[in-house]
Amino acid sequence: MGAMAMESTTNTLAEGTDIDAPAVALHGWSLSGKQGDVFTDIDLEVPTGAIAVVRGPAGSGKTSLLLSLAGRMRVSDGEGRLGDIDIRKQARTVRGQVAVGHIGGLTDLEDDFTVAQHVAERQIMLQPWYKPWASKSTLREVIGLIRDTFTTATEIIDELPPGTFSKQDAQRADFLIDDDGEVFVSELSELQKFFLEFGLASLSRPPVVVIDNIDYLRESADRARAWAGILIYQQLRRSRDPEDLLTVIVSCEDSSELDIATRSLGSRAEPSIVELELPPHPPAHRGSKH
Repeated sequence: MGAMAMESTTNTLAEGTDIDAPAVALHGWSLSGKQGDVFTDIDLEVPTGAIAVVRGPAGSGKTSLLLSLAGRMRVSDGEGRLGDIDIRKQARTVRGQVAVGHIGGLTDLEDDFTVAQHVAERQIMLQPWYKPWASKSTLREVIGLIRDTFTTATEIIDELPPGTFSKQDAQRADFLIDDDGEVFVSELSELQKFFLEFGLASLSRPPVVVIDNIDYLRESADRARAWAGILIYQQLRRSRDPEDLLTVIVSCEDSSELDIATRSLGSRAEPSIVELELPPHPPAHRGSKH
């Protein structure tokens, strides 16, 4: 059976945005491998500026689906468009439009690099060849935006009533990034690394960012902070330029912390949310993670 997307009733994209023109549209999107179907017959429409939540158990094809949307994995069948771009025929163009915020093994940070080195490296990649450097002012601006997004998300989630999260949830930690970003990645928490990866992916101001397996953040409170940070950054992009909306596609096994983050932010961020449920594979496929 194919997987169908269900759009929530909340739909508050920026005024003037044509929500009938989806950022991503898939029909019959399917991928088969040597061991059988990875995912099959997916129909999905994601409005511009929305969050798409791809839910499913381990091995259900979530990672492969996100890689296919990012133009990094070829599907077997189906039609897919990124705005006006044909995903299957214009994969190179898609890769320039869809940034990867987190996929294990693909976006891993270097522990012996500082935050500033990571930001500078990404900034230089985005600049013309004749400008192989990043100014200190640019680095400080980017690092400040990452830190402020983290801090705001953390403060909002920490304001929740006692009992919202279990006693095992991690306590709030200061964001170990100074103005010049001289802290090493090895000194960052997993949540801080998540925000750094998301910040690096957003540096080129792409129309779409994909984030795989947000469940790798082990603490429920940290997952809520991560969702809140995504919503806050989306709203920041929307407020700066209503024509430059960010669409985010996130995979997970459980999205309950998104509900917590949405309720906590209230009118500060009211996203359009699309949900896609991927069915589990038969037992023969469960040993393979996608």
